[in-house]
Amino acid sequence: MKYTRKILSYSLLNTFYCIIESIGPKFPLLFSRRGGTIPDAVGMVTGWLQASELVQKYFLILQPPPPLITNFSLVINGYSSFLRRRNFSKLLLFFCFIFLSIKTQAQIRLYFELEKNGFLDCTDSTSLFIDSTRQVPLQAIPKQRFKPLKSLDIPKSFAKGYRYDYWLKLHVHNPTPDTLDLLLTTGLHRSVGLYRDIYNQLIELYKTNEDYLPDQRLFRYDDQYIPIRFLPGTHYQLYIKVNDYPKKDFILQPKLVSHFWENHHKVKAFYDEYIYLINNGLIISIQLFVALFVFTFYLLDRQKYYLYYGFYTASLAFFNLWEYEHSPYFHLLFSYLPFLKFTGNSNIYILLSQISYFLFIYDFLELKEKYPGLGLLFRRLIRTLFVCLAIDIIILFVFRRLDWSDTFYWFFQGVFPILNIILLIFVFKTKGRIARNIKIGSTFLMLGALVGFMTQWFSHESYILLRVEPSIVFMLGTLLEIFFFSIAIGSRSYQIQKEQNSLFKAMKESELRTLRSQINPHFVFNSLNSIKSYILTHRSVEAAEYLTDFSMLMRSILQHSKEQLISLTDELETAVLYIKLEKLRFEDNFEFVYEVDESIDTDEVFAPPMLLQPYIENAIKHGLMNKQETRMLELKIRQLAESIEIIIEDNGIGREQAALLRKNIPKYQSMGMNINNERIKLLSQANDLHIQIMIEDKKSKDGTAQGTKVTIHIPL
Repeated sequence: MKYTRKILSYSLLNTFYCIIESIGPKFPLLFSRRGGTIPDAVGMVTGWLQASELVQKYFLILQPPPPLITNFSLVINGYSSFLRRRNFSKLLLFFCFIFLSIKTQAQIRLYFELEKNGFLDCTDSTSLFIDSTRQVPLQAIPKQRFKPLKSLDIPKSFAKGYRYDYWLKLHVHNPTPDTLDLLLTTGLHRSVGLYRDIYNQLIELYKTNEDYLPDQRLFRYDDQYIPIRFLPGTHYQLYIKVNDYPKKDFILQPKLVSHFWENHHKVKAFYDEYIYLINNGLIISIQLFVALFVFTFYLLDRQKYYLYYGFYTASLAFFNLWEYEHSPYFHLLFSYLPFLKFTGNSNIYILLSQISYFLFIYDFLELKEKYPGLGLLFRRLIRTLFVCLAIDIIILFVFRRLDWSDTFYWFFQGVFPILNIILLIFVFKTKGRIARNIKIGSTFLMLGALVGFMTQWFSHESYILLRVEPSIVFMLGTLLEIFFFSIAIGSRSYQIQKEQNSLFKAMKESELRTLRSQINPHFVFNSLNSIKSYILTHRSVEAAEYLTDFSMLMRSILQHSKEQLISLTDELETAVLYIKLEKLRFEDNFEFVYEVDESIDTDEVFAPPMLLQPYIENAIKHGLMNKQETRMLELKIRQLAESIEIIIEDNGIGREQAALLRKNIPKYQSMGMNINNERIKLLSQANDLHIQIMIEDKKSKDGTAQGTKVTIHIPL
């Protein structure tokens, strides 16, 4: 019986505590204004406050409170004073004030069924304080002025609000005899900290953050929930600190839910949103595959538009993956790089994709060569986007101003559709079957992006598994764009392969013509006559030497004629052997100077076969042989920064005088150089080997011809 009376007394005092805590300090002022004496009110309120403080300590430390007789006597004295004075109107006012206070400051009462399948919205019983300076000390938070949460109009979209601390206060009471394990959430936010007021001190209980991995979370399956245990018959004065990023929908909605309700909620969300999960996973896989595919083609073909399109599809894939990983259930890349997931926003990936897209269009359609005006517009636009990307990166990673970047983001969300429409109009001026596929793909991409932007702007639908709102229309437009761009790239590759086959055929024909021009009847006839002359004059040693060199030259020419490129070592050996034969044939009537830079590894430098012979032949036959004075032929090889320089120089009569002497001679002499130039041009187109040849007429100050200088540059 004694124990029962104690429990009833504690329950009564606990009820009084909730009322007195909120309205007790107001009583002295209230009764003094109504004619009552302050000591009467103070006596009553002080007694209740002292009693309630002991009850509070009892429920916090779970041990029996000290006797409360003195406190009750103070309360009874206060009541008796009112009754003696018969101030019934004041007493009635007192109870009305208690009723209003209870209505406005109601506590959150838990119930047993809540732990099984319950859901309790605490918004009506929660008050809010916004620390816009973020400098209020932790222990000073309870003393700040809190206002009812439901009475405040918090903007759903705000720019600077992410720099504030939002403090929620709620009083939770578990009147049941059971321990309740629940989940507390205030919505989707960057970070949430939970504090409890114990002996007028705020003690941090739990903290959760959006960038926590599953094994770091308090509740493994979702970072927005904080598991909390409520002991039986216990009061909890809780404070919740909320920080967030700039976002379109900012909502503060404290809720207490059961584990069963959260699990059921997620299962239902899966059935509602699984199509978005499959769609996102599929589009990311396709984009990454296409990026890897075109990167491989770039390594094989070295066409820049492969590289640009690879970066474009990779940027789109990373953008979709960035959205995908905002879900608490997917952790592939950005979850392990939180500075890219949270500090960096979607603006970076959108700008990267736009820059790569415009670079691809610019190079693929050859705008610089075919449409100079449109090419200039694209170049300026690409430079502008690079500047915008640099500015956004500086804003995010240097100044850490997410509000500026958020404004930047919404500005570009409005500018990009208009910009794409304008550029699409210009692109439609291009012609050709390949350009037609680019136009169709760009149209689908532009329409998908425009509709996706509009739906994102006007839609306020919330998603559970995917926290960044997906756009089926935009992803469909992206798939169609990839399809038509792939057709265009395939057509371009087929066209290039066809052109290369034609070049290869023309090169083979040129090689045959070159072979015929080098082993011409005159050279063979003159060489054989020289051998005959040696034999008739009984100069058998010279004849044997000449015949040996001649046979080596023929073998070298025939052997190398099958190759497109040979080493510079083999080419120089053939050239020197040819010069040796010519010296023997002309009885050593010219001097030959041969110099090779020792730093050059001639085995690692490649050139087309018989590259030097036509120029050496012209220097000897048409430059030196028509001169009476000292004849000089020089062959020098030097290494430059990015090329090998080969100089063939003579001090003959020059090209102008030689042309006058050849008027009545058939033009077969110049065919070797013409065919050689044609072969070099074909090599430049087919093998990307850009050999440069410059022929210079040397003259004195008075204009007299002093010979010819041929300079050949072979790129390293």
